[in-house]
Amino acid sequence: MDATFKPILRYVDIIPTKHEGKPVCLLRDPIGIIEEIVVVPQSIVFLLPLMDGKHDLRDLQAEATKRFGEIIPLEEIIKIVNFLDEKGLLWSKNFEEIKNKAYEKWLSLPLRPMAYANQAYPLSASEAQFFIEDILKLCNPDSSKPPKILIAPHIDLRAGAKAFAESYNRFKIPSGSRVIIFGVGHHLDLPWSILTKDIATPFGVIKNDRGGLLYLTKSKQVEVFPNHIAHKLEHSIEFQILFLHHILKDEFVVLPILVGPLIIFFENKTKELLEKFISALSELFDERTYLVLGIDFCHLGPRYGDPFEVSEVHIQKVLETDKKLLELTFNGTSEEFLNEAKNLAPMKICGLSCLYLLNLLLNKMNAKGDYQIFYQEAIPFGKGSIVSVASAGYQF
Repeated sequence: MDATFKPILRYVDIIPTKHEGKPVCLLRDPIGIIEEIVVVPQSIVFLLPLMDGKHDLRDLQAEATKRFGEIIPLEEIIKIVNFLDEKGLLWSKNFEEIKNKAYEKWLSLPLRPMAYANQAYPLSASEAQFFIEDILKLCNPDSSKPPKILIAPHIDLRAGAKAFAESYNRFKIPSGSRVIIFGVGHHLDLPWSILTKDIATPFGVIKNDRGGLLYLTKSKQVEVFPNHIAHKLEHSIEFQILFLHHILKDEFVVLPILVGPLIIFFENKTKELLEKFISALSELFDERTYLVLGIDFCHLGPRYGDPFEVSEVHIQKVLETDKKLLELTFNGTSEEFLNEAKNLAPMKICGLSCLYLLNLLLNKMNAKGDYQIFYQEAIPFGKGSIVSVASAGYQF
């Protein structure tokens, strides 16, 4: 490694903390390709943004010398960069080898393991049952006909408990149903990816809808980008599966679909794929098929990069924005939806692409029905910050 090398840091979560009384940062791969959490001193974290492929090692050395007020040897910079490369945190040949091995391991798994058991919810079946039942008690059970399309949050289960309860108390669907799930692929670099594995929960294993998968891939020859490793640690679908398994026991199958960022849908190579995908999904949608969206809405405040703390005025605007977006999702044209979406970048709505797919699907099916917003909330999530969530359903 010479001085002209320009390192590129992969996207990692950077978590300040203390280790053995010393300030450190934990570097975590949110996709799960690298399973180890890497510990580095907080004193070198300022170098990480410079590892962008534009700055060479001399640039990093110059910045370190400026920061510490003394000449930092190039060898020290090389040592840091080599360490990050060895851990798989840089884009490099070494990372490609690590990624290939990680994919081999992921693809060989017979089912998707739980990623958040004993963190977001209990691992044992009995404790998980009590945990979910306590959440569902936050609102009264609803015995009316369940919605064909359900919107639920994917925020932390405790923080969003009321919204989860409002959604899943209304979703007592018939035995033998198929549940398609649109989940936000927070780290997905594809338009969508279907999980073809069965899924583990504290209550056992949920079966994948292999019939639906076969129809999409064989009969309709749709590109489904199966089993992207982003499924490994993604919570947006896992949290929905937990509630569904508790409510429906083993009497349903699931077709889990992670959805990538909205911007990907407008690439030329994706447009034709999108049309085929929506067309095939519309044909898959029969009387025993239901759709769940595991999405959150607006993210505002310092935690999400805003230069302000959220006020009551912000909260009111957020809830009105979410309400308007749901109206356009269920009753608007795709053009109307996109026109509104263009103005919503400052709101940082992570479920936007899922709602767009739903809008396209409803328009393709020429579905005529009624929607209802059961619950809305702006949840405090970090100092001066909020995440908005909604529980809603559509019946046709």
